[in-house]
Amino acid sequence: MDKSYRQFLVVAELSNISLAASHLGLSQPTLTNNMKKLEASFDVPLFIRKSKGVELTEYGLLLQEQVLELQRRHDALLDKMADLKERKTEKIRMGTGDAWWEVFVKDALRQYSANHPSISIQLEFGNHLKLMDMLIHGHIDLFIGHEIIGLSRKCNVTFTPLLQDQEALFVHQSHPLLVNNKVAADTELYPLLQVTPDSDTYQHLIDNPVPKQLERERKKISERIVYEINSLSASVDILKTTNAIMPYPQSMTEYFAKSDIVALPLAKKGQTGTVGIYHLNEVLADHVFDIKELLISCGSR
Repeated sequence: MDKSYRQFLVVAELSNISLAASHLGLSQPTLTNNMKKLEASFDVPLFIRKSKGVELTEYGLLLQEQVLELQRRHDALLDKMADLKERKTEKIRMGTGDAWWEVFVKDALRQYSANHPSISIQLEFGNHLKLMDMLIHGHIDLFIGHEIIGLSRKCNVTFTPLLQDQEALFVHQSHPLLVNNKVAADTELYPLLQVTPDSDTYQHLIDNPVPKQLERERKKISERIVYEINSLSASVDILKTTNAIMPYPQSMTEYFAKSDIVALPLAKKGQTGTVGIYHLNEVLADHVFDIKELLISCGSR
C-alpha cells in the first residue's frame, strides 16, 4: 500500500502530526509536507488543524474508510499469495473464544477436518475485539464470539447469532463464599479474575464506549483487585489456588467441574449475551461458507 496512505492512517488514528511523526520515525516537517501533498492530490482538505492536534474532515473520514478497506484487501492478498506459494489455495482461517471452542467449535472443526482432510487450518484464540481486528485486517475469515455492543460502523461485518448464554461467577469448591453462604453480599470483596479482557489496543473498534463502561462499573473493576489473564488454563490454575471470582459463560459449568471449579448460587440471573459468527460483509469463499454452516448447526443444538 502507498506509504502516504499508511502515514495518513497513523495521523488519523493519533489525531496529532507530531506524535504520528515520532511513531513513523519521520520529522514533523516531513510528515506535514507529505500530508499537504496528499491533500493536494485530492484537492480537498483532509484535516482540520487545531491547537492540540488535527481532526478529520468529512473528506478525511471518507479517505480513512477507503484506505482501511484497501489495507485489509492488501493484507488478504499477501496472505493468499503466501498460501499459493505453498500450494494451499484453500485454508480455514478462523478465531474463537476459549469457551466456544469447548462448547461446540472443536466438534464442528473435527467434523469438517474429517470431511476435508486436505484443507489447512489456522485457528486463533482471543478476546472478541482482538479477533475483530484480525477479521477486518484480513488475517482471519470469521470468528465466533459474543456480539460486540457499540461496535464501530466502520467495521463492515455481518453477525449471525447462534445462541444466548448467561454469565456465571465461578470459584473453587472450597471458596469462603460457599462455606459461609454469604454469596449475594460479599462477592465484591474478593479479587476479580478476567479471562482475555478487553485491551486498550482495540478501543478504536468501539463507537459507543458506554456499554463497556457500564460493564466495568457493574463489576466495580476500579474498586477491587483484578487479575487479567489471557489464558483459560492459567485462569483455572489461579482460580484453584486463590479466592478470586471469575465471571464466565454458564455453559462452561460442566467443563469447570472437572477441575473442582463451581458456579456461585446467585439469587439474580447473570447478564445474558448473544454468541454468534462474525465475518466480513461480502460473499464468502465456498470452504468458508461450508464451515460457517457447520458451526451454525453445531452451535444451535
